[in-house]
Amino acid sequence: MAKPTALTAAGRPIIMPMTDDSADITFEDPEHPAPEGQRAGAFVTLTTPQYFKTMQIPLMQGRDFTDADDGKSAQVMIGDEAFAKKFFPGENVVGKRLKPGAGNGGEPAWREIIGVVGSVRMSATQREMRPEMYLPAAQLSHWCCLHTVARTAVDPLSLEPTMRQVVASMDKEIPVTTVRTMQNLVSVELSQSRFAMVLLGIFAGLAVTLTVVGLYGVMTYSISRRTREIGIRMALGAQRRDVLGSVMREAGVLLAIGVAIGVVASLLSSSVFEAILFGTGPRNPMVLVVVSAIAASTGLLASFIPARRAASIDPMEALRAE
Repeated sequence: MAKPTALTAAGRPIIMPMTDDSADITFEDPEHPAPEGQRAGAFVTLTTPQYFKTMQIPLMQGRDFTDADDGKSAQVMIGDEAFAKKFFPGENVVGKRLKPGAGNGGEPAWREIIGVVGSVRMSATQREMRPEMYLPAAQLSHWCCLHTVARTAVDPLSLEPTMRQVVASMDKEIPVTTVRTMQNLVSVELSQSRFAMVLLGIFAGLAVTLTVVGLYGVMTYSISRRTREIGIRMALGAQRRDVLGSVMREAGVLLAIGVAIGVVASLLSSSVFEAILFGTGPRNPMVLVVVSAIAASTGLLASFIPARRAASIDPMEALRAE
């Protein structure tokens, strides 16, 4: 049996983060009246008290829901930071009254905003914080169905048997289906993007390998064709560093052309990769600089071996070569 202190907080949302589930509704704002078809809208989530504490969502202004926010009390709601910034920039939203289009089997009620909480990414691949409204589940009892989230001081899965027993003791007809950790939810949410990144990484590795092998082959072939020329230059007084520098400059020109073509191709195809990039843009200058530097340094390293071999050619043997 788990210790009583193992469970530190628990709450119940109707929509779980990292599941790609969502519900959006419009709302009526008396300060900015608009026809029904042109009203502003935001995503909505029903929650119970302690949900924000459980998920460690910070309370920025006002108060959290309490057990007193039930169907008999004043109708309330909470907006997130993105909601406040988008619809009421520079204003104090606490105390404002809105009418979200979410009823309890009847006409939606006017609700007072009692708090503002931090914004949450409902999807791991979500690029921008979306406006979110939170409504107390006790005031919308006709809505179904709530998940249960719990924060623990121990391994969450170790409490699964105990939590199933607790639910069964309350009502044996209530099913306890899937039990997951947030880490598992995030991992599943990222699985498709991670698979795409792995494939791109493999292709990128193959591209670098082909670059190295190709440049090495080109430089080796070029040097074999210039053996007599290099021998004559060295016989006339050219130093090894001069030969090395000449070969490396030739490789540098080829690399510069290749990197330039690659950068242009990357910019032209940015729209293709935009959908699978998160946390950065397809035209991020720093990324382009770093990738170009890696490609250039790798290519120069591949060119150094044949260049060093060219600088080590014996002039007399080179002159006797066919």
